[in-house]
Amino acid sequence: MPLDPEELITDWERRVGQQTALTTELSRRMQETTATAESPGGEAAVTVDHSGGLSGLRLGERAMRLPPGELAEIIVATSRRAQAVMAQRMAELVGGLYGADSDTAVFIAGAYAEQFPEPPDDERSPR
Repeated sequence: MPLDPEELITDWERRVGQQTALTTELSRRMQETTATAESPGGEAAVTVDHSGGLSGLRLGERAMRLPPGELAEIIVATSRRAQAVMAQRMAELVGGLYGADSDTAVFIAGAYAEQFPEPPDDERSPR
């Protein structure tokens, strides 16, 4: 039985509307997402925004007694860990909205994982 062209257009408009709403919701949630990691020794806690950019930094008492170069290394390593946490959160977020196996979720999670990979073990362990 042939389908009515008006029904096809109505169905297409409905699906486009649903996809637009879903994409808008994903964008809103992504913009609100942050991730924080703390250095193993508690010297620094770094928060990154959805783009992986630094949005917060807290230094502990011990940080003030470290040589500047060592503190800088700790901050960079902790930032990388926060970015890796962000990648995980984004994978969970998009997977929750689209389904973990959807093309959209696989693409976005893969892009974040590639840009913000898990740091090497030597950056995760205390000095």
